[in-house]
Amino acid sequence: MEEKKDVELKSEGALARVSGGSKESQMPAGFEGLEEGDIKMARLGIAQGLSQVCIDGKAKMGQLFNNITQEVFGDSIEIIPLFMFKTRAQFDTEQGLVMLSRDNIKVTMAIGDYAKYLDKPVEEVPGAEWEGEEPPKFAVVYNFPVLLAGKGAQFPLSLSLMKTATKVAKVFLSMARYSGEDMFARVYKLSSKMEKSPKGTFALPVIEFSRRCTDAEYASAKLIFDKLYRLKSSIDVELSEEQEQK
Repeated sequence: MEEKKDVELKSEGALARVSGGSKESQMPAGFEGLEEGDIKMARLGIAQGLSQVCIDGKAKMGQLFNNITQEVFGDSIEIIPLFMFKTRAQFDTEQGLVMLSRDNIKVTMAIGDYAKYLDKPVEEVPGAEWEGEEPPKFAVVYNFPVLLAGKGAQFPLSLSLMKTATKVAKVFLSMARYSGEDMFARVYKLSSKMEKSPKGTFALPVIEFSRRCTDAEYASAKLIFDKLYRLKSSIDVELSEEQEQK
């Protein structure tokens, strides 16, 4: 029988431990039996004009914040991305999030008039594809679980990019892929810039390479990646306050 080992990680004086068997099968104790939607991951949001943090005067448009705790991180932060997974989401001006696909294959949540699409394949939902120059309403979301560099032991936030931000997501993926390293081997600077459209002004994310991870950062990120990646189908990103980008 394989000997059990404790994986230990020292971070800012705290000792994080994960008990388990082999590296491949390792699971943090106490999380057995997780099912789809059990993990609620906060979103690393970019404040828009109608975001609650702006309405409450806690943040300025374009600043970065945690959409569950409402913690504001300022104009820019350094992030360590772990991996990417795709979902889909559709928002209504009055109802907020009305439809969701956690796996980008079938509809896993739908309310009100959209309930008839529950469990339907994504491609059968009206508005899932481009119609001429009109972008999809049931839009692909690129979700990047990220760690905040220098924050020590933490549960990741999700940088969830959709609609106009999908171009940023694709450039970010290309930048990370061409590095030839693990996605979590590099640190990136996240900020924002203002863009104008016929429908108004919105804040668009800007992602730039900052530096390579230190050995300690890489070890910490890899430990969390090993624990979280196999559970990615159970991740439910908190999108309830997502402001639809025009």
